[in-house]
Amino acid sequence: HNEFNLFPAEDKHLFSCSGTIVEFLKGVGCVVTSASLVKLPHQDEIADKLKVNVCLPSGETLEGSVSNVDFCYNICVVHVRSTSQLPAKRFSADTTFFNFDDCHSKDVVALGRLCKRWSLNVASGKLTPRRSQFDCEELLVSSCRISKRGVGGPLMDFDGNIIGMNFYDKKETPFVPGFIMLKCLQHFNDFGRVIRPLHGLRVKTLHEEQLTVLEKIHLVFPGVCGVIVEKVQVPSPEHSEIKAGDSGVMVDKIEVHSPEHSEIKVGDIITHVDGIPFSSAAEFGGILLDTCGQHMLERQKLGLPENDNQMSTVISLKFDVKTQRGRKSEKTTRTINVDKFTPSGKLNRWPLGRAYLLRRIENGILYTEERYG
Repeated sequence: HNEFNLFPAEDKHLFSCSGTIVEFLKGVGCVVTSASLVKLPHQDEIADKLKVNVCLPSGETLEGSVSNVDFCYNICVVHVRSTSQLPAKRFSADTTFFNFDDCHSKDVVALGRLCKRWSLNVASGKLTPRRSQFDCEELLVSSCRISKRGVGGPLMDFDGNIIGMNFYDKKETPFVPGFIMLKCLQHFNDFGRVIRPLHGLRVKTLHEEQLTVLEKIHLVFPGVCGVIVEKVQVPSPEHSEIKAGDSGVMVDKIEVHSPEHSEIKVGDIITHVDGIPFSSAAEFGGILLDTCGQHMLERQKLGLPENDNQMSTVISLKFDVKTQRGRKSEKTTRTINVDKFTPSGKLNRWPLGRAYLLRRIENGILYTEERYG
């Protein structure tokens, strides 16, 4: 397991954060961190003329180059050359650790580094069954308290597995689960970008709903798990058959061009995608990443041209849906036909808060001054 600090600079220091070496092959290390490292403030664009310095735990500094960026998940991959072997550790693909119905430890530690030799910041906490305040619906939350220097650093369980990548919030630590990170890295390797279907649904995990709503749902559908649909935004009327109120994903708000043609409504619960069961919004997103990846690999085998945001071959997503309309409840299968990708940015916000200076002053003498953010 390795963490270190990265920061870009042109004529001045812009940002510092942590990262993880996930692979080292033929003298090149693959470092995963937050896209906040290279992002222009308030814009989903990479800053010009970046210089990325990678500070290893030993104190050695190497120059890195930005390889891949995805602003939707706020992921950045930096490549760094080294004449010596760099220890690497992959993210865990396990999803069971995030199942709050299982009785096992939810203890975790968030790690980060400063640009100082052998420095290591450690914050302990637990996974919490609630939603992050950030937009990205696949994010999970731990009670660890980190600084902005810990952004992009790994979240680990007590068995030494890297189960996620951390982001900064004042009272908690949102993180992208490790299995989502692995799928994104595979997309970078296969396609040079992360590909998601533009299905028009915004969802949240069922257990994040209010208790009064959950009680009513479980009276009708005992033991149900999945996601709740919060928003439906159908790009064209013929593309959707899902409505609000089904189970698995619950819909809260509908924004469609032709509402009368949409069969997915806010409040609906979705429990399966293409026959695959899931228990959270993160698992839901992971299934969709796999579906898009398989679709694009088949296109590559056929030698078909790629388009940045258009799929000439439609992907049909089949959802197992549980709906409740007043006293009427039903279980159905609904289909959304997708022909576009979700763009890399302009979907999720990743606030970092304001920058600040931390000064240590004794007897009127300034000893240290550090800038954060």
